[in-house]
Amino acid sequence: MDAGRTAYELLERDPDPASVRHVTFVPFLPGGGVGAVRGRDGVVRLPSGEVLPGEDWGLDTAARVPLETAGYYRQRVHPFAWDAERQRLFAWLDGDRYRGRRPHAADADLVVADAETIAGLLPHGPERRAVRDAARSFREQDDSSYFAGTLRLLEPAYLRATTPEGGSGFGGGPGQWRARRSMVVDALHKDGTFLDVGCANGLLMESVRRWAAERGRVVEPYGVDFAPRLVEVARCRLPRWADRVSVGNALDWRPADGSRFTFVHALADCVPGHRLGDLVGRLLAELVEPGGRLLLSVYQAEGGNAPTAAERLAALGVPVAGAASGTGPERTATTAWVDA
Repeated sequence: MDAGRTAYELLERDPDPASVRHVTFVPFLPGGGVGAVRGRDGVVRLPSGEVLPGEDWGLDTAARVPLETAGYYRQRVHPFAWDAERQRLFAWLDGDRYRGRRPHAADADLVVADAETIAGLLPHGPERRAVRDAARSFREQDDSSYFAGTLRLLEPAYLRATTPEGGSGFGGGPGQWRARRSMVVDALHKDGTFLDVGCANGLLMESVRRWAAERGRVVEPYGVDFAPRLVEVARCRLPRWADRVSVGNALDWRPADGSRFTFVHALADCVPGHRLGDLVGRLLAELVEPGGRLLLSVYQAEGGNAPTAAERLAALGVPVAGAASGTGPERTATTAWVDA
């Protein structure tokens, strides 16, 4: 059926989650390419699937379906169109290929190209229009829409977690957490203060303090996160440091007293990709104390091809003083640092 004769329409506001029965995804990969799956019949289709009983479409379906149909791991999800007659939602994803231990389509033939090429490969119908609309939405997202979309996904996902690791956005247990996060401590060359930008429930704050102490370093942790409910969780989990955890955005937050920190740690994806240079420059200029270090980390699923932390800094023309990797699968966790 032609897209013009369906109930497909661009969203002005999200539909009631309970009304969503089917979701079609437009996945974006590092570099901005769009992915679609070539089936055994040779037909190219977008990842798509039903919302199962008990699932939240954004937290559950948007994670399960891309893995099962395309071997793709989503980091972010953003709905952009809706077919009310069929209760079918269209959403774009930001993520990468996956080769880890979760159930996934390891043999999926994921075709990646620019949006217009992918649209031309798809059968006639709303999916062609969806790819073009998704590309426009993905391209035109601004700071406000980026942070709103991230908050919509991360806050409820972290809040429903049943482990400290899950409440910090990590899917494994304590041993895996250490394997894929303790490389951060490799950058701590002296005693001092440590600010975690995007601290969530504060687990990295307390972990870095403990891991640093094992190496004879004394580190006093601080945290900031743009999600108010996560900050509240961190304050409840770490009452002795409750006054050290603040609500704020990485692009403009600064302590009320104007203090700086010996070490400032941030994730590359805590801001839109095109703002990473702004983030690095601002943190170095305003939050890292003289003689301190800015630490940048990149976490990705197994099989992903996103640039490492050191590669991202180098692409910005920022001198990299050092780099380290987690002891888990290659490229899944990297940290690089810059001397102030």
